[in-house]
Amino acid sequence: MGMILIVTPNPCIDKTLFVESIVPKAKIKVEKVKEIAGGKGSNVSRVLHRLGVEVGHFIILGGHTGQRVKNLMELDGVLVYPAWISQLTRVVTTIVDRSWQQVAYFEPGPVIFPHEMDQVLLTFEKIIPSAELIVFCGSVSDQSAHDIYYRMIQIAKKNRIKTIIDSRGVPLIEALKTQPWIVKMNREEAEETWEKKISCGDDLNKFYEFLNNKGIEYLILTLGEKGAWFRGKGISWFGCPPKVNSINPVGSGDSFLAAFIFGLVNGKEWNECLRLGIASGAANAQIWEAAAITWDDIQLLLPEVEVESGNSFLENY
Repeated sequence: MGMILIVTPNPCIDKTLFVESIVPKAKIKVEKVKEIAGGKGSNVSRVLHRLGVEVGHFIILGGHTGQRVKNLMELDGVLVYPAWISQLTRVVTTIVDRSWQQVAYFEPGPVIFPHEMDQVLLTFEKIIPSAELIVFCGSVSDQSAHDIYYRMIQIAKKNRIKTIIDSRGVPLIEALKTQPWIVKMNREEAEETWEKKISCGDDLNKFYEFLNNKGIEYLILTLGEKGAWFRGKGISWFGCPPKVNSINPVGSGDSFLAAFIFGLVNGKEWNECLRLGIASGAANAQIWEAAAITWDDIQLLLPEVEVESGNSFLENY
């Protein structure tokens, strides 16, 4: 398989301040500062690169904070394809104390002006011929970009390139109109998309049929500590994760997706892709830094991942 292109329209500098304790109204000494390139696609790109997959990261960036994100991704060894806009890339600041209690501050994303969006799409169209699979990840910066996934997937389809999307809300609902190959989401995102509660196995099947009627071939539904469900026409698998000491689950869904794609790249069957994804997500939860896992971390947990027919899972859900 050729290059896997990851698209991140709303990246960030993910800055963590480590302190002894979080005390309101106190002057707190910061013991350590850690910065990584944040956003779902940044995490997916990092893990894929660590697993030896040829990956490119198409990322919308602005100003000195955008340059910092680019530099951080390149320090991780990831090939970056930037599309530049005028407003600053956001910063997410998390404060963590020694007991792992934390508080996070999320800056708003930048506005992408219409003439900038046109240039972003032109840049995207120029680089995609070298891609064999395109993966769209995460939120969009604001309402100005609500249809960016819809427009990009249309371009990908014109070039006969398969697509995967992991997003939510209006950008995802718009993107579903273009019939991406695989949709990944968690239960909360599924309920938001379907506008109904999912409370039993029959509901899960009905939700898949809802997507399939829109032309979606495959669904990956992550269920947190319960595991993950993979569904296609005539295919249904469920995987249960191993018990781990969870330090920080942030990035576990992204690590899951990266390892699932790693399985696809290496010609694995769907059930083995699911096993790889679950082991990767569990490995990520055991460490503080998002998407910093290695192949050895995944291999350690693979034997502990149970994968079974999705039909028996649905009967007991």
